[in-house]
Amino acid sequence: MYASIGILKKLCVHLFLITLVVVLGATGYHFLYPEESLHRLLYMTTITLSTVGYGDIFDIQHNPLAIYYTIVLMIIGMGVVLYSISAVTALFIEGNILQVLSQRKLDKRIKEMKDHYIICGAGQTGIHVIREMLHANKSLVVIESHLPVIAAIKEEFKNLLIIVGDATSDQVLDEANIQNALGIVVALANDKDNLFLTLSSRLRNPQLKIVSKAVELSLIDKLKIAGADYVVSPNFIGGIRIASEMLHPHVSNFLDNIFRESNKTIGLGEVIVGNSSNCINKSLADMNIFKNCQLNIIAYAKKSNPQDYIYNPPQETVVEEGDILIFIGTNHQQEKMNELFT
Repeated sequence: MYASIGILKKLCVHLFLITLVVVLGATGYHFLYPEESLHRLLYMTTITLSTVGYGDIFDIQHNPLAIYYTIVLMIIGMGVVLYSISAVTALFIEGNILQVLSQRKLDKRIKEMKDHYIICGAGQTGIHVIREMLHANKSLVVIESHLPVIAAIKEEFKNLLIIVGDATSDQVLDEANIQNALGIVVALANDKDNLFLTLSSRLRNPQLKIVSKAVELSLIDKLKIAGADYVVSPNFIGGIRIASEMLHPHVSNFLDNIFRESNKTIGLGEVIVGNSSNCINKSLADMNIFKNCQLNIIAYAKKSNPQDYIYNPPQETVVEEGDILIFIGTNHQQEKMNELFT
């Protein structure tokens, strides 16, 4: 962001210098030849500075003062113009201007986004989050500071919106349009940075859903106090997964089919009972979910205690506004569940 502003400032300075030399040159000729029109004054100044030499349209050779003025204008003015033109040309050749224009277009697209997700950190953890979110057709903005990582994700995801910067900076979070975001994934390499970023995100958007990464289990409670809705420890989950592969290989294979299949058509889904749903205060049997959506509810949680799940809930279970239903289904079945409950 700061680099873009600096490049634009350089461009404006050089264009201003060229304009200033032309205006001052034309003004000097105006005092020498007040009867001449503005367009002829500008024309004479331009052909003098550019050394084109189309001709002495003012008959300067018979006016000694005009001769010396023209000499000074050519020496000083032409030097300024050539310097500015070469500098502007260098900006274009080096690609800086195109980069700035591309960045401004990116900033405009992000400002127009709403209900999107922000991924902070595209490293070993964040890259998998990006793949999964894009597979679910979610709108993403990625914040990453390491250029090699950015080059790698640009290679894989051509149209991904990426902000180059420090995610712990409030200005960078504002560039990602955090005020209108639906959720943020905090997946930086350092736990202290994750803690600070979680707190900053909560302060900038109190309604934001925050999922934070924690390397050390001792920081989970602190991250939740800082504002994280959920905290995930990759090391802890990885250890459990390794043990599951050893003790329950078939269960692990089943979970692989749901979570890691590259072209998967089925997966775990969830739905939250909306405040205008016709299913409020009805039992699972009354809603006949299997007939309407061709799936079964595998877990259920009350709004008042969203982390206390009832697995394989009985058909007489009555749902209320804000309750959570977990199921396994296709994207089409997810849409049907959304229509039924929200």
